[in-house]
Amino acid sequence: DKMAAPLSMAFFAHDKGRIKLHGFDGSAVSELRVPPFQLPSPKVASWSPDGLVMALVDPAQGTMVATFGPTQELTAAKLLQLPGAPKTVDSFAWSSLGSVLVTLSPCPAGSQEPNIHVWRRENGGMPGSGSGTGGNYKLEADFLHQKLEKDKKVLQWTRDENLCARLTSDGKVQLLDGADLSGGLLSELQVSNVASLEFAPLKSASGFHERLALFIVDQQNGVAKKTSLAEVLIMELTASNEGFESHLVSRMPVACGRSADLLWNFAGNCLLAHAKQVVVDPKRGSPGGSRLVLMSKGGEAKKDLTAKEYAGSDAIQAVSWNPARDEFVLIAGNQPAKAVLYTWDNSAKKVSVVKVILQGVPRDGIFFNRAGHLLALTGLGRLGGGVDFFRCNGGDSYVYTARIIAESAVFAEWAPD
Repeated sequence: DKMAAPLSMAFFAHDKGRIKLHGFDGSAVSELRVPPFQLPSPKVASWSPDGLVMALVDPAQGTMVATFGPTQELTAAKLLQLPGAPKTVDSFAWSSLGSVLVTLSPCPAGSQEPNIHVWRRENGGMPGSGSGTGGNYKLEADFLHQKLEKDKKVLQWTRDENLCARLTSDGKVQLLDGADLSGGLLSELQVSNVASLEFAPLKSASGFHERLALFIVDQQNGVAKKTSLAEVLIMELTASNEGFESHLVSRMPVACGRSADLLWNFAGNCLLAHAKQVVVDPKRGSPGGSRLVLMSKGGEAKKDLTAKEYAGSDAIQAVSWNPARDEFVLIAGNQPAKAVLYTWDNSAKKVSVVKVILQGVPRDGIFFNRAGHLLALTGLGRLGGGVDFFRCNGGDSYVYTARIIAESAVFAEWAPD
């Protein structure tokens, strides 16, 4: 029997050497009979953002995609090969709306072969059309990125997919046409030593306007002889008849940092930057510190949230914005760490501590659902599998609702609906 399920309720799981699809009908989880699944357990698998395509690396057949769309019921899948994809693919990335798939592979020392490949469906439509339409996947562009770290964002599209920023292996930022990455450079930003980048989730407006956050690594002479601090930059990007223009509107030094997570609020007017130091001595495993800073889009507010009046600790376990409100949750301190709710007032350009929402239990994961009204705080793996749930009613109304223990769990994610 074929069991249909909305794509928003489908997920995959690895079980005894196979990858299986499961569906949730609102009350129970059942395995879905969706030919050709089950399949041999892939080395890696990833859903597109719109849930219509699954990219996977089959141990025998190599890199391929399973397409389920464009209908919203899951009854059958079609497998499409990615001809010429490297056999060493170990991770995937997607454009904002799923129109483009990126395969990433390690780069062997001294190799000059491209290890980043960009794929788009033939006749798939304009940027923003998603992954559910079009024919076979076709290689659009490829790039070489030496010393590529797994899960590092080296290609990132704007919210509407019309512009793509590429982070090069030498720390430069290039702007490319989001509709065709093979078309050459549109512009190169006048920055260097960039380690991370993140577009703000700006809504479409008349004319072209984008906002980009960058993290510049600290410059070192030897292991411990720093010559300049790391920095967080915010740049405004506009376009005119003369071409692209970029304007640096805000910058903030950070006391440590060789890498950073850059997190915009839902309106794209406030940024959190979690800067982390690399391990200083790999043999001893001595960790560097970390810093969490907040900066408004124009630089009117610049706060170090590891300072005493905020977290009071550089042991940042996790931080996440509510995807629908100007508030975020920060877990900081040694375990068992405290989870604290903060709010951002964009009119007053002020960040405020609201209240402690959980303490006394080890937690290092923060997961809001897409609507922002449910929150899960997790302590998976070595922390014992505890998960605490809250209902988020805005302001200081975060209501504790339940706790579960999932001792074997190592991963958590809300359904996209």
